[in-house]
Order: sequence, then C-alpha cells, then structure tokens
Amino acid sequence: MPDGAGKSELDSISVQGLQRQRSLQYTLEEERLVLRKFDRHLVLFIALLYMLGFLDRSNIGNAKIAGLSDDLDLSSSQYEWTLRSFYITYILFEWMPVLYTVLTPSTYIASCVAVWGIIASLQALATSYVSLCILRALLGISEAAFSPGVPVFLATFYKRDELAYRIGLFISSAPLATSFASSLAWLITKLGQQSPIAAWRMLFIVEGFPSVIISVFAFYYIPDTPGAARYLTKRERKVAELRLRQEETKGQHETSGKTFRWKEICETLKDPKCYLTATMFCSCNVAFSSLPVFLPTIIEDMGYSALRSQALSAPPYLIAFIVVLVTAYYSDKYQNRSFFVCFHALLAAGGYAMITIAGIFKASAMWRYWGVYPAASGFFSAVTLLITWTINNQDSNTKKGTGVAILNIIGQLGPFIGTALYPEADSPYYIRGMATCTIFMLVVAGLSLLLRTILQNEKTVRDTPYITIQGNGELDGLVDGECKSVARPKTFRYIL
Repeated sequence: MPDGAGKSELDSISVQGLQRQRSLQYTLEEERLVLRKFDRHLVLFIALLYMLGFLDRSNIGNAKIAGLSDDLDLSSSQYEWTLRSFYITYILFEWMPVLYTVLTPSTYIASCVAVWGIIASLQALATSYVSLCILRALLGISEAAFSPGVPVFLATFYKRDELAYRIGLFISSAPLATSFASSLAWLITKLGQQSPIAAWRMLFIVEGFPSVIISVFAFYYIPDTPGAARYLTKRERKVAELRLRQEETKGQHETSGKTFRWKEICETLKDPKCYLTATMFCSCNVAFSSLPVFLPTIIEDMGYSALRSQALSAPPYLIAFIVVLVTAYYSDKYQNRSFFVCFHALLAAGGYAMITIAGIFKASAMWRYWGVYPAASGFFSAVTLLITWTINNQDSNTKKGTGVAILNIIGQLGPFIGTALYPEADSPYYIRGMATCTIFMLVVAGLSLLLRTILQNEKTVRDTPYITIQGNGELDGLVDGECKSVARPKTFRYIL
C-alpha cells in the first residue's frame, strides 16, 4: 500500500477518534443545564406525588376535628388504632420497593399513586371503626410500595454530593402537604357547615381523588433512567449518563439499577452503622408520625375553635418546608450530615421541651403553640438528612436498597410509639407526649455524633488524594469549559 494512502487512512481514523472523544466530553454548563432540568421536571414531580401521599395519610388528623370521631363514634383508643393500622401494613409491606427493579419505575410509580388515591377517596364512605381501619391498612400498603424506594430511585439520577438537596426537595413536600392540608381543611370545614355532606367526608374526597388523576401523568412523565428523559435533548441524555460515570469507580455510583447481589445484602445487614442510622430514624419518626395527625386536636385543646385550629395548624409546617430546603442545600454544600442532624435534633428537642415546660406550669397557650415551630422544623430536617446519609454511605445500588430497607423497617417502629402519645386523658397539655418526643430527639442528637466518630475511625474512609484519570474521553466524564479532565477519588469515602 502506498505511503500516502496509509497516511490518509490513519489521519481519517485519528479524526474519527478525535470527533468521538469530543462527542463524549461536555462542559460544566451542560451538566448544570441537565441538573436544572432534572430538578424542575423529575424532583418536583416526585415531590408532588409524595405531597399527595403524605396528604392522604395525615389528613385524618384534620378529619377528626371536622366530625369524623363524632360521626363514627370513635373513642380515643379506637382513633389511635386507626392510625396504627396504617403503620402496621406500612412496615409489613416495606419490601415492595424491590419492585422498582422488576417493573419499570414509570409503570410502578403510576400504579402506586393510582391505588392510594382510590383508597384515600374511599375513606369518605367509611361507616364504622372497622371499615375505616381496613381502608387505612390498605392505604399503608399502597404508600409503602412507593415512598421508601424513592430516595434510591433518585440516587440513580444524581451524584452523592447532589443528593441531600434533592431528597430535601422531596421530603420537604411533607410539611408543605401538612400545611396545605390544614389550610384546605379550614376551607372545607367552613363550607361543610352549609353542605349536606359531612365536612370530613368532603375532605377525604377532595384531597384523595387528585392522586388518581396525577397517576396518569406520572406514567408518561417519569423517566426510567437518566438517558430516557423525554424533556432532555439527545445530547443532554448522553451527558446525564456520562456525568455519573465519575462515581462508578469502586462504588462511588452505580448506574445499573437492576444489579442484585446477595453478598452485598449480607454485608449491609451486618453493618452496625445501618442500625445506628435506623435507630435515629425511628426516634425521629416518633415525632414525624404523631405531630401532623394530632396537632389540630392539640391546638383545639388549647382553647381554639375547630375552624381556627385548622388554620393555626398550617404555619408551623410552612416554616418547616423552608427550613428543610435551606438545611439540605447547605448540607450538600459543606458535604456534612452529622452536624446538621445534631443541630436540628436539638432544635426539635428545644421546641418540645418548651411545650412541655409551658404545660407543666400551665402557661399561656401561645407559648405552647410557638414551641411547635422549632419542633416541626427540627424533626422534618433531621428525617431528610438521615435518609440521605444512609444512601450516601453505601457504595452500590444493592447496598443502598438494603440500607434504606433497614432504615424503614426499624424506623417505622417509631409511629407505634408516636400514635399513642396523645390520649384524650392527657389533654389539654399532653405533657407525657411532649416530654417523650424531647427525649427521643435528644437521642438522635447523641447518636449522630456517635456515628460521625465511627465513620472517622473506619479504615476504609481514608481521604485518598484525587487523581487524574487518563482515557478516551468517555471515562474522563466531567470536563470544564476548556475540555480538561477533572480528577476523581480512587476509593469510596464516607460522608460525615
């Protein structure tokens, strides 16, 4: 072959290789654009679904003072068991998020939302304590299939150092839902005074049926993988996949969501750190599960009318919504979970202590009401970071899924305590319940510092220096505006 022809062929191959390498590189601005689109389209939509779910599980507290207990002739003990029936099935069926890896996420999530929307609406037809308990139990199954698996699902779209803020957006919809539920309950209760339909029945219908409608959109709108998002261009889909490959070395990130390894499950089950996080989550859930369903009653027992109690229940959760977002943002920015968890646990403990002391000294109702603000902001923020912390410190999808399962199975034992904290016999001050929540939040603060110490002492968490990876462009992953490779860590490192 003539030298000229060989040189020409080599030049052609070099040009093709260079073009391929450039096509596999992307700028920081392109990455930011992909992130913004995922935040707007994916996270906010998932947050909307979670808000609807949390609305449907917690609006029974508003329904109670809107006439539910009177119409169904529920005793204090029977009301507590209607709450427990939800959490019993929620715990028993927390294995169901494994179906995220069996069915496509869009189909699975849409099905969950449609089912819980129908069941939540059917609560309006309850005619007895038994029928209400059955419906609450079915609601627990449908929500257990969705909520526990969402953080792991989001982890397939975001890097570890981006996750807390996104889970914050997701979890912050819980206080927003409670705030919205209280505002809507105020309106429905007011309209129900002139309606032939009982206000609490209207409340279940108005707040439950929208989930059925939204489930149709969920089927078409939720992408199954980063590269399947309809709202991304072809190049943006490639960027969405490539940017996660930075964390694929030694378990920083794993994009193959279908991987299932028994060895890693056993390793996670034997990891004491998982049980520490789960114990903190359980302690937080004592407050997380009880305050939203009891706060309207607690405020009513402070001397306010049922209508005004619905209205006063909203502001603490609106403030908590803002605090959760700010906390998650700075936790990601400083790559720290322990200090933020500790601070917010102490904040919640301070709020509950304030309510407890005000009750002991029979202080003005306003003192007790103001204590709700730091309490709600504290435990909602702590819950958000504990979920993120669990995912951050597992180096594969199998371990993340197992860690979240442990977190939820142990963590959901908290509601069994929480739903029994505010019997009518303790009204109007509920000193025992408030003091119990104070203690549990102090436990969270102490355990968060203990877990930080354990993580610091782990041999595998040594901060290895960042190194530059040489490659063909595809493995270089993130590049800056001048297309220079960015270094990445050699080993998995815990986030403290």
